[in-house]
Amino acid sequence: MDILSSGIPLLDDALGGGLLKDSNLLITYDTYSNGWMLAFEILRNRIEEGDFGVIINSVMPYTPLKMELNLINFDLEREGKAGNLAIVDVFSSLYHVSYSLDFVYVDTSMDTSTFLPKYTALYRKLLEEKIRGRRPIGIDFTIDGLAFLFGEEAFVKMFQNLIALKEKARVTESRKRPVNIFLMNKGRSSEALISWIALYSQYVIEFCSSAESPREKMLIRKSPLPDFRPKEGGYRFRIDHGRVVIE
Repeated sequence: MDILSSGIPLLDDALGGGLLKDSNLLITYDTYSNGWMLAFEILRNRIEEGDFGVIINSVMPYTPLKMELNLINFDLEREGKAGNLAIVDVFSSLYHVSYSLDFVYVDTSMDTSTFLPKYTALYRKLLEEKIRGRRPIGIDFTIDGLAFLFGEEAFVKMFQNLIALKEKARVTESRKRPVNIFLMNKGRSSEALISWIALYSQYVIEFCSSAESPREKMLIRKSPLPDFRPKEGGYRFRIDHGRVVIE
C-alpha cells in the first residue's frame, strides 16, 4: 500500500500507519472547535515534502481565512506567493469579489447552476499553471458551506459526480494522486449529510470541544488500514504556540 505521512507521528499511528494516496479524510467538529486546523497542519507538513495545497473555499472571503490561520502560524499569503498552494475561491466567485493575487482563482461568472463545469475548468487551469507534477493535497473549506449554497440534496448529487470524476481521473491519468480533506461543522450539517460524506471518506476524525478546557477530544472513527485500532476514549487535541498538539 502507498501510504503518506501526515507529518504528525502520533496521528499516523492512530490511523494505522498514515494516509493512503488518493484517499479522502473527513474531519468533523462542533461550533467552538479548532479541530479543523488539523487539516492545515497536515497541509503544512505535506508542503514540506513537496506537495501542493489546493483549498476549495466556500464559506468566507480570503482575508478572514488568512487571519483565522494565524492561530497555527500558517501564512496563507506567503505559501501562495511561494507557489506552494492555491485557492479555488467559490465564495468570492459567487459574491463577485476579485483579487490581484495569482494564487486565488475566482470566476465571477459562476453561479449555483453553473458551478460544476466552472469549478472543473478552474481546477484544470490550476492543474496546468501551478500543480503540474506535484501531488495535490485538497482541503474543502467547508463541505457544509457548499451544502448550504446548493441545498443538501442537490449537493450530495453533485458530490457524487465529483467522486465519479475523481475515479475516472484515477483510471485515465498518470499524475500523482491526491489526498482530499473534507471539513464539516456538525452544527451546520444534518445527520444525513454527515452520513453521505462519511460514506465516501476512507478516514473519519471527529472533534468535540469542551467549555471547561482548551483541550478537545479527538476520536478516530474510521480508517481502512489493517493496523488501525480505535483507542478507547480517543486523544486530546490542543493548539500550543502556533502548532497542533495531539496527546
